[in-house]
Amino acid sequence: MKQVNKIFLLLSVFIVQANCGFGQLLTWNFPVNRTHAGILLGNGTQGLMVWGIDTLNITVGHAGFWDHRGGNDFASRTTYQQVKSLVDVKDEAKIRSLFSVEEKPNEPARPWHLSAGLCQVIVPAGYRLQKGVLNTMNGVITVTFSGPKGKTSNLTIEQSTENNLAWIKLPAEWASGARVQLKPFYDFISSTLAYRGIAPPSKWTKNNTTGFTQHLPKDVPLSMAVQAKGNLITVATALGAESETLAEQLAVRANIPALTASKLAWWKQYWSEVSEVVLPDPELQEMVTYGLYKQACATPPQGIACTLQGAFMEEYQLAPWNNDYHFNINEQLIYTPALASNRTSHFKPLLQLVDSLLPVFHRNGKLFFQNDKAYMFPHAVDDRGQAIGNYWGGTIDHGTTAWVAYLLWQYYQYSGDTSVLRKTVYPLLVGAFEGFNVMLETVKDSAGNDSFSLPLSVSPEYGGGLQGVGRDASFQLAALHKILSILPQAAALIGEQKNERWGQVQKTLPFYTTVASPYGESNAGGPPRIGLWQGKDLEISHRHHSHLAAIYPFQTINPLKQPHTAIAEKSYWKWVHTGAGGWTGWCIPWASILHGRMGKTEAAVSWLHYWKENFVNEGRGTLHNTTNYGMSVMNEPVWEKGIPGSRNHEVMQLDAGFGAVSAVLDLLVQERPDGVHILPDRHWKWRDLSFKRIRTAGGFLIDCSVKNDAVKKITITSTLGGLAIVHPHMGRQVLLNSKAVDGQKLELVLKKGAVAFIEDYSMASTKDSK
Repeated sequence: MKQVNKIFLLLSVFIVQANCGFGQLLTWNFPVNRTHAGILLGNGTQGLMVWGIDTLNITVGHAGFWDHRGGNDFASRTTYQQVKSLVDVKDEAKIRSLFSVEEKPNEPARPWHLSAGLCQVIVPAGYRLQKGVLNTMNGVITVTFSGPKGKTSNLTIEQSTENNLAWIKLPAEWASGARVQLKPFYDFISSTLAYRGIAPPSKWTKNNTTGFTQHLPKDVPLSMAVQAKGNLITVATALGAESETLAEQLAVRANIPALTASKLAWWKQYWSEVSEVVLPDPELQEMVTYGLYKQACATPPQGIACTLQGAFMEEYQLAPWNNDYHFNINEQLIYTPALASNRTSHFKPLLQLVDSLLPVFHRNGKLFFQNDKAYMFPHAVDDRGQAIGNYWGGTIDHGTTAWVAYLLWQYYQYSGDTSVLRKTVYPLLVGAFEGFNVMLETVKDSAGNDSFSLPLSVSPEYGGGLQGVGRDASFQLAALHKILSILPQAAALIGEQKNERWGQVQKTLPFYTTVASPYGESNAGGPPRIGLWQGKDLEISHRHHSHLAAIYPFQTINPLKQPHTAIAEKSYWKWVHTGAGGWTGWCIPWASILHGRMGKTEAAVSWLHYWKENFVNEGRGTLHNTTNYGMSVMNEPVWEKGIPGSRNHEVMQLDAGFGAVSAVLDLLVQERPDGVHILPDRHWKWRDLSFKRIRTAGGFLIDCSVKNDAVKKITITSTLGGLAIVHPHMGRQVLLNSKAVDGQKLELVLKKGAVAFIEDYSMASTKDSK
């Protein structure tokens, strides 16, 4: 019987490989000595990280478990005009006092997203952890143990996609030899939590179930329960006033066969809809495969809006940066791949979060800008919209509001979901503009003409305090231009009147700020380049490439066409010359996209390899700091070397992994202001590749195959109906639905469900001969 089961398993793996076209089994060699080097499994609310040395550890997190105390209500204490006046007189001490929140015992200065704890499986004597295999196609983790007399045993870990429940199936031969135990998060950092005024959890046992409940001073508690029955262990988490009862009942009453069937159906549907990419580059292939798998785990429609780490919170420390919502790029990195990968439904939790926070951000805008129509997103917030931290330069970064509005506009473009336009997107677009409208001044440009200007602006996180602000930050100008380009479209779609002010500002607002190229540099002379703000060049290697935001993400200029070509190229080479010494993990996929947008595909691919080598740990954990000491100033000593005095300061964030998926998809299908470009500048080594279901704005799905260094066929399927402007990059002529046409630019009007076929023109003679 065992042999039959083994054959069935191998056959199932073969069938999955044959159907999906790209690999799905990923291996971890044990022992795995750190939480963030473990195997991930999640359902958008409950997150598991599987690791261990002698004991099998499952770190469990539950998204939404917040200690909300300590939010920074800056908007009730100051206004834009007051901050601007204080900047003008360089009174930084007063500015800091307006944005600061003091930390005291039992009175935290900031909200914090908290983890749950650790579930440990104590294996029988004589067994040792050997390896773990993740099947990304169905979310099954198989852990192999070496045992007595050379025998091996397999343990499996699975998770419900609809309930916050996981189950562990022990090897039958272990009988009652294995034990399971829970360790609350509190046990690992008791002094830290006690300082915040949090009491130890209550631990309980009932109905053959053990568990604990972690209460908080002013928020609902979290409970975690585990039951071991025969060779099955169930692990449940619950949040709320009745969490103890909910967790205990979930662990006891779980219908594992039904949950397994539901889970398998969910994963099957996910992989049948998400983009399928087959590359000749194994490392990039794994980036996409594991990235899309993590997208299913971290941002599914049934989950909670994903934070920096989502539900994957470590047990040994408070999660860095509070595991909050960073809206000045990190959330955008996390959610953008859901657009091109054909999973717009993953925006549902984010839309629900933003809708719930609109009153908070509207209040911020009204108070800070003294404008009833303005909205304002601070750069870092909890799930109630409270600003987190004392960093005033980031808090007043109004590009954050514009970028959130743009991201949700993109969701509308890709999904066709008109219900969000009036309720969410349009108010945010108008609110972002109205905040900028308060900031705008009229000045004379170099030709003596009136021009709009932003006297107080920031380029995200460049500099600190008064050293980090200036006039006409290129990031802010690009963000405002993007909003101004969208507003008339959005207004027309919902029958709103255009505001004449939009056009007036758009007409004379600079696209970016330029600085001269001083002599004495290798990049000296010639046209100016894009600066951070007026008079501020890119002087140091910096993780935010925001001064280049007009190129990407906002695409308010085409760097490959006049009148911006020379300036964009000059800015690009200055950026390259400055280097990556100050970069973090999440900014490298962004850099890869910028290289690709500048037509430097080989560099784009090389930087993704650099990212994997230097910012991904041995367990595929995507890190903020480099794994290789000395590659960036954002680094820590290598943990494996046991350097005296070094501790595990590993900071895992999900953003870079999702950014890498976006970077690869952007090399394959690139949306520019003049239309969709398919393989615009294919890597010279990529002679054979294929992809399916890469989605574009307008709801078009693109399939493509490349064989023997030539694009053979492109298929475009319309899911919404409309106009697709396509640049196939297949030669001067192509076959469009078997008819020879000019291949440089195709304007396709397709009904919903219609399909267009674009083929290599050389196929014409083959078809004629047949």
